[in-house]
Parts: sequence; C-alpha cells; structure tokens
Amino acid sequence: MLENISPKDLDFIYCLLETHPEHSETIFKLASLIHKAARIYIARATGVTHDVIAYLVQQFLTEASIFNASSPGGHILIWPFFIVGAECTSDRDREFISIQLQKLWELTGFGNIVYAIQFLRTVWQKDSGENWTHNLAEEAKGFIM
Repeated sequence: MLENISPKDLDFIYCLLETHPEHSETIFKLASLIHKAARIYIARATGVTHDVIAYLVQQFLTEASIFNASSPGGHILIWPFFIVGAECTSDRDREFISIQLQKLWELTGFGNIVYAIQFLRTVWQKDSGENWTHNLAEEAKGFIM
C-alpha cells in the first residue's frame, strides 16, 4: 500500500481542495511530506542503502523546515515525523524532529505523540545499521499515527 499511495488514499486531504482551493499549496505540501515519509519507510524496510535513505531524509527535512508542525494542517504529520525521525542520525536532525513532535503534542494533546518521542529515543540508542522496521510491531506498545 505504501508503495502505491494514490490520490484516493489521501482523499482526507484532497477533498479540501474543492471547499478550500485557497489552501491548495498547503494541501499539496502535506501530501508531498506523507509521500516522502512513505518512501523512507519502504526504503528502510526493503534494505535500500544508507546513502539513499539519508538523501531521502534530507529531502523531507528540507521541505518540513518550511512547512512544519505548527503550520495549518501540520497535525497530520505525526506519522511522517516519526518515520523520518527513526532514520535521523545527526543530533541536529533528531532535535528538529523531537521539537516538531513536541509542538504537535502541545497542539493536539494526542498521547501517542509522547509515545512516539519516547520510542524514537529507543531507536536512536540502537545501532544505526539495525533495521528498526523489522522489530516495530514487536517493540511498539502503541499506535503512532
């Protein structure tokens, strides 16, 4: 499913184009960030090289630095920030992700965001070469969305 995200899969965003065309730029940026996060997850799950994943992470972070958690609609970026955060290796990038997730928690109060931050800290303590996607179902005690 993640490999073939279609406009229909993102209807919850695209349906707003009809009623709020003035937000089309924001809607397309949100969709782009979701697509980028999905590509990163697939890349890790299928064993793509670290260099490719690092490039995809930097693409996401560059785009997310302009459009982030406190932007309108940013609350739908919990999963993308979590996925990208799991792949961040530098302290600067990890801090950016942590701040974005903290902002999302402050905006929404969703408890799963606090769990996502805690889970990321666990991932970051492990060997960076470990494929965290293989153990996600066993290690995650919550649903991060």
